[in-house]
Amino acid sequence: MTIPRPSAGKAAAGASARVAYHANLSATRARRWTMRAGLALLAGIMAGWLLGWQAGLAAAVLTTGADWVYHHRRHSSAAAWRKGAAGERATARRLRSLELAGYIVLHDRALPRSRANIDHLVIGPTGVFVIDSKKWHRRTTIKPGGGTLWVGRTPIDKIVRPVVFEARTVSEVLRRATGRPVDVVTVIAVHGARLPRWGAITVGGTTLMRASRLHGQITRRANRYSLTDVAALAQAAEHAFPPYTSE
Repeated sequence: MTIPRPSAGKAAAGASARVAYHANLSATRARRWTMRAGLALLAGIMAGWLLGWQAGLAAAVLTTGADWVYHHRRHSSAAAWRKGAAGERATARRLRSLELAGYIVLHDRALPRSRANIDHLVIGPTGVFVIDSKKWHRRTTIKPGGGTLWVGRTPIDKIVRPVVFEARTVSEVLRRATGRPVDVVTVIAVHGARLPRWGAITVGGTTLMRASRLHGQITRRANRYSLTDVAALAQAAEHAFPPYTSE
């Protein structure tokens, strides 16, 4: 995601997406209410002329309510941010069990010299993981075509590329901080959309999978870091990748 610049404080999952969502709503509120008032007035006049003032008033109220629900749920320009924040919060709930198992989980972290953010950074005995959350409609399809995979109408490379960039940055920053190579695993946690029965697709080293399988995907790997290593990596990550925004 590309969102406003980071600020100090503790980050919650989806915090920056929620900030962007509310900023988008504020920026378009006046225009939306002007259009909504016009629709309500038109509906009220027509119903009032045909059926009387009470019917006109009821039509205006119903039109206002229906328009609000329609735009809020489906066609608001802020809908993507709202869905993104919901997806990140859902993934964070899935990752809580890892924290109980000794993993460090950082949410909504800024990349140095970039406007991008890391949805979730997980550091533990089995490695370092950059996890990107996606909340797609349940009817979203993932299918081949023209030599690539498509998520709905979007080529999968366009979805994977930002996550790979984030992982490369994390790897390089942690390598400089610790003085040793750090491999970073990339995972896209999917909520809502239909995935194959086995629940995972690997594209260019990045795994798209059902969010419900995250715990197993991470913990079933062979251990590669000691508790001391995990603490050092986590300390370096905390310093290098500040919260994108605070709540």
